[in-house]
Amino acid sequence: MNKIIAFGMAILFLLPAAGFINNGNKGKQLIWYGEKSIYIKAGDDFYIHFNSSHGLEFKEQQFNLTSLEKKAIARAPPWIRSRLARQFEFINESYARLILNSPRKYVDEIAFSIATCPVNAMPPPKLLYDNARFIYQNAKHIQYARLIELDNGSTTIEYTMLDNGKEKHIVCPMSIYYRYVVHPRITFEDAEYVYGKFWREYLFYHNDIDYPLLMEKLNGIEWLWDNKTYYPPAHRTWKWSMENHPTAIETLNYWVGKTVNQLATGDRPGQPNVIAHEHNGYCGELQQIAVAAQRAALIPSVGICDLG
Repeated sequence: MNKIIAFGMAILFLLPAAGFINNGNKGKQLIWYGEKSIYIKAGDDFYIHFNSSHGLEFKEQQFNLTSLEKKAIARAPPWIRSRLARQFEFINESYARLILNSPRKYVDEIAFSIATCPVNAMPPPKLLYDNARFIYQNAKHIQYARLIELDNGSTTIEYTMLDNGKEKHIVCPMSIYYRYVVHPRITFEDAEYVYGKFWREYLFYHNDIDYPLLMEKLNGIEWLWDNKTYYPPAHRTWKWSMENHPTAIETLNYWVGKTVNQLATGDRPGQPNVIAHEHNGYCGELQQIAVAAQRAALIPSVGICDLG
């Protein structure tokens, strides 16, 4: 019975609500139309009241938060506060202190990561701080992308691209920036330090002997992409890449191919740092390191997984 009630409530809050007056021969007259959303905690009841003058009426959401957590929520952008409040009911105050003590420009990235990471695998505060810090640190070495700080405390990226040989600028949707650049998890792996570094730092600033350094390869690259579809030749050289497609996309393609240049052997790791250091893998390892490296280079990226 509880499942039926929960399903009914979900339908109620997913669909628009409307009220009608039946005037007999005159038909139905719309008296109110609107949409509202509310978070209902597991096991809780929730009641609503419909008033033809005011529409749906319900009490504001209440969360069991400490004063420190409330201050942290107030410092976060408005659009993430509700999800952040939900998370704070399950995690300790160290995450609230992280938001309160971090530089203003890191707050939105940190708040988003706290709000969207699973509570049973929440990265430690220091890692979430480093995840945000190296977005801004890496941006200093990148010419094709520019971080834009918005008035509402949010951030996004402006990219420089080529289209038919002409330079143009595009602004990344804010939701894409947070989900596919900022988020610290790639697919199934936990966000954690490996070799003492998080992947956003390790992949960008570290290379083994005789392997390319990503930061160095991206230096001087002015365009994200040239809007061209192509198949790179086997055993392509860096000279070929720069003469034909001097873009960040080609640079990342080249870097991944030269970094993971052997077929998979051993334990098939899921951590990008391990994949980069062991230099072998199949499609799964290539996906992990490609997504992580592109996010480290401020390029939105997500892996496509067929788990059926």
